[in-house]
Amino acid sequence: MEARPEQPDLPANSPQAVDGCAPDRMSAVPSGQGISARPRPAPGPVLSLVPGSVLTLGQTSQSVPGDWQQALDRLAAWLDLDIRLIPVRPVSELRRAAAWASSIASAATVPVFAPWQAVSPVALQGGGHAFLPRASWVASYLHDQGSGKKLKAGGLDIMLMSPLPAACAVDDECGAPMPRADAMQTMLQAARQEGRSRVAIIVDSRRRNAMVRRLLIAGRPAARDDLQIEVLTIEDALCHLVRHAGRWDAIVVLPDLRSLIFAMLAETSGIRSPWPMLWHQRDFSGVSGEALDEADAVLPLNAPLLVQALALAASQAGMRQAAHRLQQGAARVWDCGIITPGRGSVAPYVTEVSDQEFIEQMCGGIAGSPRKPAPWRAITPVQTAARPAARPTLRLVSAITGQ
Repeated sequence: MEARPEQPDLPANSPQAVDGCAPDRMSAVPSGQGISARPRPAPGPVLSLVPGSVLTLGQTSQSVPGDWQQALDRLAAWLDLDIRLIPVRPVSELRRAAAWASSIASAATVPVFAPWQAVSPVALQGGGHAFLPRASWVASYLHDQGSGKKLKAGGLDIMLMSPLPAACAVDDECGAPMPRADAMQTMLQAARQEGRSRVAIIVDSRRRNAMVRRLLIAGRPAARDDLQIEVLTIEDALCHLVRHAGRWDAIVVLPDLRSLIFAMLAETSGIRSPWPMLWHQRDFSGVSGEALDEADAVLPLNAPLLVQALALAASQAGMRQAAHRLQQGAARVWDCGIITPGRGSVAPYVTEVSDQEFIEQMCGGIAGSPRKPAPWRAITPVQTAARPAARPTLRLVSAITGQ
């Protein structure tokens, strides 16, 4: 439902009330008569659309592991959110082509939620493995508050993007696969929308000049406005990552080089647990986990991965309050020195707990330090009203029926 902005009531003899449109010229006011100073009528109630409390996500043919399902149910109860996993049937090439050609495009597709499904960055090498989900580009997120770690203030907040091999075509200049212009533009636009201004594009020495040429030919479209873009070879990029892992907010790396950057970031940050990985076709199409050595495997329960993946899915669905509550709840637990296996820390006060215990600590309302958790750029900020409304408001709560 779309609420149109309110229009002020106009007098019947007003020149702006002719056929509901404004005339080309305003009629002259007779001499000696001023415009009436009557007070304008008070605007009517404000109409706003409030998203419902139902989050619908897709489920593959594989059933949800038991430990993941228990943790997901616990988070849903804590959020007072109805999380529905509905089966998603794979779409054949013929059906996909018919959906694109029809007037009712596949806008009703449900994103697949499977953070327990591990995908290795090595799988993107050599043209990509056949089991990879269908997408044009992927984005993984390394987000760390930095509590008790030898990092700069604010921790790490990096978006690691790569085009899939299917979105790369052989360039005539370098004779090697390069990202298509539309895929490159979409990735830069995604970084800009999340407020990530420092972007690195990592290629090998063979394709560096070709990438620079493509960016120069493209000019400065909207996706590149306010972006500081560096094009580096893999050797130069690794040297910078060793010195300071948070040098860039977003990194675009070719699929063949993704495993090297992933391994370097994991080693530098000390976070060796899987990252949440978003798959994008035309829009957000699914979420999985990305791990270096667990290709096409079912991961055991990983609490930070589940919390971050669910926060990303909720943010993509427009449920910003739920996404922020998940992110801030995990940040408070980490700030108290409570960690899980795979997210080590050098602080002496750290207490390592199981993933199930981490979920219980988070949902139990543990009191963290008074300092405000660092924001996560991947989550859309919650918009708050500048001043409370002095008049009554009408709110419509969207609901999903027929399921």
